[in-house]
Formats: sequence, structure tokens, C-alpha cells
Amino acid sequence: MNRMQPDGVFAADAARPAPSAILVLSCVLLLAVSLAGCKTGPVAGSPRPALTASRVPPTSDVPPASSTSGVPPGAATRTALQLATQEAVATLSVGPLAPSGLSPTASLVSSGSLPSPTITPTLLPGRAPRLPHQRVHFVTNGDRSQPLVALTFDMCQTPANPSEFDQGIFDALVEADAPATFFLGGDWMRTHVAETRLLAEEPLVELGNHSWSHPDMRELDEAHMTREVLRTQDLMYQITGRQTLLWRFPAGLYNDLALSVVAFQGLYSIQWDVVTADPVPDNTAENIQRLVRERVENGSIIVMHGNGRGWHTAEALPGMIEYLRDEGYCLVTVSQLIGLEPVPEACGG
Repeated sequence: MNRMQPDGVFAADAARPAPSAILVLSCVLLLAVSLAGCKTGPVAGSPRPALTASRVPPTSDVPPASSTSGVPPGAATRTALQLATQEAVATLSVGPLAPSGLSPTASLVSSGSLPSPTITPTLLPGRAPRLPHQRVHFVTNGDRSQPLVALTFDMCQTPANPSEFDQGIFDALVEADAPATFFLGGDWMRTHVAETRLLAEEPLVELGNHSWSHPDMRELDEAHMTREVLRTQDLMYQITGRQTLLWRFPAGLYNDLALSVVAFQGLYSIQWDVVTADPVPDNTAENIQRLVRERVENGSIIVMHGNGRGWHTAEALPGMIEYLRDEGYCLVTVSQLIGLEPVPEACGG
């Protein structure tokens, strides 16, 4: 595969106000811990990417942002979920699976033991339909002339260190009628089938791909990069019947090859321009809100975590949403922000 360069990369925005001391400290923590929010224990968030934005082609030039299909009833088949769970069990040497199949979903415990999800008889068999190849789209924000903002949440874990589902975040979004985009890790979906379906069935929520095992993509060869992308696409399709065009790099880390692989599989690379530092354990709801107030602007993409490793995120959300709306911002999904789907009429669409 030939390497591609990002198209239409803009220069960095100039003349920002001087950051406060606590923001500087937060950014240092974000840079110091590159894989935050998805490893064991409370750690800092992802570094801000070096590039700033990418021009997105008109909606007519791209396929629909998602496709859906019904999930047929019937006997369980040998799906990617079963294969992935068996592989994880073998890798972690936690004992063989029961002869009759996978055991019911276990509770997450602090020791980091691996839950074994129940395989339901309603998973779609086979792989997700492959998307058309496209040029690189590297996006950190939407149109700066439009008062639109996207809330995003990363749902990641590593196979050895399961994470959780923050029901409070989901409830806060539904209560506020606020759309959001959740980037789901494949291994996270493997142990959170019911929660994946809950997100997929909520009209306010759209789903994106956040890799399978949350690796540093810069350290992988092309074959392993492709596997991280496609295994997650396949499992999302099997659980929800949906495809996504959105991809987020684990910790925001990438290289030219990773950008090319993502584009070759038909996905848009979605970064962010507003950090909340919510994986930092001594963070507060007030500080999360302050960081958003200081950084948000037209077209912003705000990154948070919904996997139980976002400290005080659910507590901060109602005030954050209220502030954004009071300032005249309209909340949209990432696909709406970058023109892959129409902007709602209430937001000027």
C-alpha cells in the first residue's frame, strides 16, 4: 500500500490566550502518559496531536456515515466475539473455556480478571462489509465559521485490564438531549455487549472505531494495524448491525503508515482540539468545565472518557452542556460536524 499524506492540513490557529498554570499542568500530564484512560489505574489523558485539521470533502463525495441491517434470530454462530474471547483467554492463561460455551458475563474486579461475555444467539455472522478506499482525512475540528461542537467519549481497554461503562455519562446525555459520539474499542465491546447495544440503540449516539486493543499504532506493522481496524469493525457490525466511518487513534498517536491504513479501510481519522484531562485522578468537575470554557470554539471536538476512567466526567457534563448552549453552540455528532451527515434543523441545517 502506498503511503498517503493528509489532505488540506491547515496551519495552527494563532494568538491563543496564555494558558493557566493548572492547564499547563494538565497538558504535561497528558503528554507524560500516552495511553491514558485505557490502562490499569488512574492515569492522565492523551496528548494533543501535532496536526490541526483536515478539509473534509462535500457530503456527496463520500458514502453514508453508517449503514444498518436487522439482526436475525437463530442459533449462535462462531463469531468474532467468540474467537476473540477464546484468544484472550489463551493469551492471559486464565484457564480454558467451559465445554458448553462461554460463561455468563462476569463483574469487573480490581484484580483485572477477564470477564467472559455471554454469546447471544442474535449476533450477525461473518465480517462487516468492507468500505471503499479513500484518501487520508485527518480531522481535529470542524468548520470554524459554524457554532457547532461535538462531544466525544473514548471507550477503551486492554485485554489484560478491563474497564467499565459509565452509566452516569449516558444518563446525563439523554437527560440533556445532547448528541455525542462514542469511540468503542473492540476488546471493550467484547466484554460489554449489552452496553454496546444500549449505545447503538440510542438515537442521540453515534459510534466510532477506537482500535481493538488500544496499542500505540506507531509500533505496529501494516498487517497488525489493519487487524486492529478490521476486527473492531467486524465486532461492531456483528453486535449492532452497523458500520462506522469514524476512527480515533489510541492516545491520538499515529504515523504516516497508520494514517494510510485507516484511509485504505475507508475511515476518517478523528482527533480533537479540546482536552478535559478527565483521566487525571485529582481532577474535578469544576476543572473539566473550566478547561472546556477556555478552549472551546466553533467546530471544536471535545475528548472525554466513558469507560469508568473519566474522573468526574458525568458530574461535569450537565454544567458543560448548559454552558455550551448558553454561549450559542449547538451540539452535534462528529459525522454532522464534518459534513458526513446533515446538520439538524435546530442547528441551522
